[in-house]
Amino acid sequence: MRRILPIAILALLWGSTLMGQSNLTVSGLGFFQDRSMDARLSFLNNVESDVAIDLDAAILEDSAFLLLEQMKRKGYLEPTIEGRMCVGDTERSVYWQGDYAIQLEVDFVAEAVEFIITPGVLSYYDAVVVDGVHAIEAKQVERFFIPGGVLFSGKKARVFTYENFERRQGRLLRALDDLGYRSAQVVNQQIDIDPVSGAVQVELTIEQGPLYQIGELEIVITRAGGEHEVRKEPAQRVVFTREWEQAKRAALRNEAYRAGYPDATVSSEIVADSEEQAGVILRHLRYRVDYGQAVTLQQIEFDGDTATKRSVLKRQVELKAGEPLDLIAVSEARRQLMGLGIFQEVGLQLEPTSGDARSVVYALSPSQRKELQLRAGWGSYEQARLGFRWEHRSPWGRAHRYEVEVKQSFKSTLGEATYSIPQFLGTELTTYLNAEYNYREELSFDRRAQGMAVGTSMQLSDTGLRLAVEYGFSQENADRLDLVSFESEEDATVASVTFKASLDRRDDFLAPSSGYSLYASLETAGQWLGGSVNFQKLELGGSYHSSLSESILFHAGLQGGTIFTTGAAEDNIPFNERFFSGGENSVRGYVEGGASPRDSGGDEVGSESYLLLNLELEQRIYSQLSTVFFFDSVLNARDGFFDREREVLSSIGFGLRYQTVVGPLRLEYGHNLNPRDSDSDGALHFSIGFPF
Repeated sequence: MRRILPIAILALLWGSTLMGQSNLTVSGLGFFQDRSMDARLSFLNNVESDVAIDLDAAILEDSAFLLLEQMKRKGYLEPTIEGRMCVGDTERSVYWQGDYAIQLEVDFVAEAVEFIITPGVLSYYDAVVVDGVHAIEAKQVERFFIPGGVLFSGKKARVFTYENFERRQGRLLRALDDLGYRSAQVVNQQIDIDPVSGAVQVELTIEQGPLYQIGELEIVITRAGGEHEVRKEPAQRVVFTREWEQAKRAALRNEAYRAGYPDATVSSEIVADSEEQAGVILRHLRYRVDYGQAVTLQQIEFDGDTATKRSVLKRQVELKAGEPLDLIAVSEARRQLMGLGIFQEVGLQLEPTSGDARSVVYALSPSQRKELQLRAGWGSYEQARLGFRWEHRSPWGRAHRYEVEVKQSFKSTLGEATYSIPQFLGTELTTYLNAEYNYREELSFDRRAQGMAVGTSMQLSDTGLRLAVEYGFSQENADRLDLVSFESEEDATVASVTFKASLDRRDDFLAPSSGYSLYASLETAGQWLGGSVNFQKLELGGSYHSSLSESILFHAGLQGGTIFTTGAAEDNIPFNERFFSGGENSVRGYVEGGASPRDSGGDEVGSESYLLLNLELEQRIYSQLSTVFFFDSVLNARDGFFDREREVLSSIGFGLRYQTVVGPLRLEYGHNLNPRDSDSDGALHFSIGFPF
């Protein structure tokens, strides 16, 4: 089988190569780039790459021009294209160079052509000097042209073209504009390109101009019948930016929308500029608001997606016929419809487009209702993880959904099904019913749990806070070999109520570089809820991420938990509920669960309380490759925080990370600083995903 797979891949590639051949081919850039350029050329010429075409002078000249332009966009400013053309029994070579010029006669026709590309020297930004900018730090100004954030920046990351130079120059001017320097402009520029190395030296002189602030405002409101209202606001002396200007327009327009004037328009004009002080100008403005005609709501209509019940849709739209048409409320209802999670897009239009009574029409474009996702991953302990996730949205036309997920690894089996109802009873709550089976081989025991849970959650969009409450009922079993050295409840029926809260302010949950996250969970289990044990379990934690320099990131994670009971611990705390530290996302000098307290026989028995600290310094080498230095430490208390038998286990280590679309691919080694007698010196981990 191992021999067949490479042969099959080679056969597929060879077949694709043959299929890509025609009487027009591209070469000179290497196999993959040649085929990419060939496909690009076929697309731009609107021809099939595997079909012979008529090669007249027009198609040949157009192809040469397009290839030259494509190479210039890649940073090769002086490419050469050789066209080797077959005409009967003869071959003719024609050259096109950096500055395109027509080379073929009007009536020329070839039977086949091979375009051989000689890219030339890659042009790249070597140094950029910008004079005249004081509102932005010089290092930040340079970053508009030369990317930072990494230890090494290769030439391909700093490609120079005249097009990207204009774009980056424009972004710098817009940044100054956003800071209030509305008249900033380039007064001089010099570009020197080394023809041998491709190094580009750029010198720019920018006239930053004065800082504009908001002066006096005059607001003129015109209503139907010629009624005028004039409001005046004193000078605010805040920075005059496009963002402020757009926000002011939106506020005036929304004021009219809420009053039932959906055709309201806002325009502005400069009344005068006055110098407040040296380098600062007050800009006095006049805003004109034309309310237009007052409009009442005639009715609500839904167009498209007949499979979804109209009663479900109407619950999302709190609008009444006969009242003023509030366009803000109409837009909010559109967002409510999108919040059901079953539409790809919800269009909005008013019918008719004029008149004093109009209907609101929501055009519904359904999203994909059934989706199968294959899952794969890797962890040092579980090794390969494979599975799938099946989701069916709005199966009964009521915007409900159900999900089924199955995962299998060398150490565990997981099966889970969830049925959820968004915006339950017209509220922001999502209610769900969940069933789960989980089997996992730990270091010194086998864990098994199966159960059901019902809960509800709510996302507070203004704050990013997510709240949830859940009732769960499960059967938990632990298969241990040594039941004498440490007594615990091996088989328990757990009935509990859990309260959860989380706040995520990270810039990217897959690979964060700034921001923070917090979470808290409190579980109360009791016989009064239908179980066989009584305990409380509290977990708190969070992470913080920040940049120490352009290429160095700092990550910190702190989490802790405790489980306690008013009765005897060995009768009320299930073994499965204990905390087991260690592994690729915990203390990395140990395997999964290996940094846990042990009994007299050397088996891991977990802790009733723990406090875990993770610290990392990440050095970005290239845009996707980083090195990581980390320190992990856990404080374990086998029988609770008030027990005297506490232990601290720590490790330091080094790792490599490669960023992928599913998170960082991690190779890390943790060395134990204070191993116990039976502990190893360290552990090597290979995994996918950010650790905390």
